[in-house]
Amino acid sequence: MPLIRRLQNFNFISLRNEKLSYVNYLEERRSILENVESVFQEFSQGAGLSDYVDKFFEAYQDLMKEPTNEGAKKQLISSAKSLVNTIKSRYAELSRIKQSIDYSLGIYIDKVNDLIKKIYSINKEITFQYVQTQGKEYKTLLNQRDKYLKELASYINIQAQEDELGRVKVYTSKGFLLVDFTDNYFTLDYKAGNVIYKRDGSDLTNIVESGKIKGLLEAVKDIENTVDNLRRFVDTFAKRNATDQEFIAIETTVEIKPIFTVNEDSSGNIDINSLELNITESDLDNIRYETVENFAEKGLEIWENSQTGLKELIGYIATTKNELDSEYDVERSLYDSLERKILERQGVSVDQEFME
Repeated sequence: MPLIRRLQNFNFISLRNEKLSYVNYLEERRSILENVESVFQEFSQGAGLSDYVDKFFEAYQDLMKEPTNEGAKKQLISSAKSLVNTIKSRYAELSRIKQSIDYSLGIYIDKVNDLIKKIYSINKEITFQYVQTQGKEYKTLLNQRDKYLKELASYINIQAQEDELGRVKVYTSKGFLLVDFTDNYFTLDYKAGNVIYKRDGSDLTNIVESGKIKGLLEAVKDIENTVDNLRRFVDTFAKRNATDQEFIAIETTVEIKPIFTVNEDSSGNIDINSLELNITESDLDNIRYETVENFAEKGLEIWENSQTGLKELIGYIATTKNELDSEYDVERSLYDSLERKILERQGVSVDQEFME
């Protein structure tokens, strides 16, 4: 293949790989958000978190209207337990998804390192074959090189420079070198949630721009944002510390007693696993009837605040997912168009080689 035509094809393939990297970033992140959506079941059939919230506050209002009603007491305890268990199970599922991302990132980094080594080996083989054949018969190696570059681009954004023999120099964001023609290669590591450039220990976590790895790194942030929203939601109705004045409660003949309590971690954030039901049926037997009307009114305010918090939680997931879906449709279409053009150019190249 003439050098000019080969370089043109390589530049076109590099453009395709760049688009592929971004599409895979979107695919990976969307896939995780789909899992997060299913956790809260607000977007499909089944009981969502909002159902458990409404059932509890409805039971609370019913009891405030009839504080001696035994059925209302049992319903309040039952719905409160269900709400606590549901919140904890949702949080546990988010934690599980985050752990699976961590595992996948380790695997992806290993695959990147394997491809880096393969491209380096191809470079050396191209040199050998060029000498042996005077540059005539190593198209198979170039095709294999292109295959490895495409696969590498699916995991992490790369740029590649081709020399006159077809060997490549490969680097990622900010010029971090991965393959230096036949001189050397440099691999990555994954430690404690960070992507590390092993050559000098640089942290590439916030430098990687696209590819499956970027998709998972951003998905971790999506989950962390979702957990933060879940904490804020819990904070609307559970008592978190001695100074907290906004929580759902009952007043007994002895004290004002929060229905839910939750602890803070060492960073001052709500520890969702510590969320507990703080009342018993015995407490409900000792409600002060004189204050139920005031508590019912306060309960409506807290109910409204909790609904707002839940909407923010669910809204973040839905909005982010919808934005990614829209962007994915556009970017995937552009990628498919580039892929078709490459196949067309390859067909033309085969015909020209046959004529030559």
